[in-house]
Amino acid sequence: MKKLTISEVIFIAVMGATMGIIWWIYTFVYDIFTPFLKVFAVEGILNGVWLMGGTFFGYVVRKPGSAILGEMMAAIVQGFISRWGISSLIYALVQGLPVEMYFLSMGYKKWSYKHMIVAGILAAGGGYAMTFIWFGYFHMNTVFNSIQLGCNVISGAIFPGMLAKFTADKMYEADVLNQFNIAKDMYSGK
Repeated sequence: MKKLTISEVIFIAVMGATMGIIWWIYTFVYDIFTPFLKVFAVEGILNGVWLMGGTFFGYVVRKPGSAILGEMMAAIVQGFISRWGISSLIYALVQGLPVEMYFLSMGYKKWSYKHMIVAGILAAGGGYAMTFIWFGYFHMNTVFNSIQLGCNVISGAIFPGMLAKFTADKMYEADVLNQFNIAKDMYSGK
């Protein structure tokens, strides 16, 4: 497999910064709805937006390192401009690493909705594991944790799974991603 080129790293950095700003803005939406959802232990349904860096950049660039770098770049920007700080980077690592490992296990070659949904669920699992430890969910009962994990899995399937693929496909159709492997693979029918 080929290594990331300078232009791919620049794309990930610039788009990752943009995603980090979107994540910061999304924090305000999250803050509006979370108090209502916490009552039912379903606020995890909102977490998927923060998981899109790894799946989106892995899907577009399709080279080793693109998933983890994309998740980390967005988190760096979000961490600087939001209240999340260094926790953004820690979460990015535990959310992006499973995605990177999953894409690597398939040689960065399988891109169906099914594969993207699995990648999104893996990101959600990594994020939930961190939340479980960081916020002491291990003190909560099994029902609470089952509901929280289920909501995170659903959110992971929807946002970093389906929405990341849909968004990248629409960008490809608009000829925005012609220089990346998504375009080369689509053109060759992969």
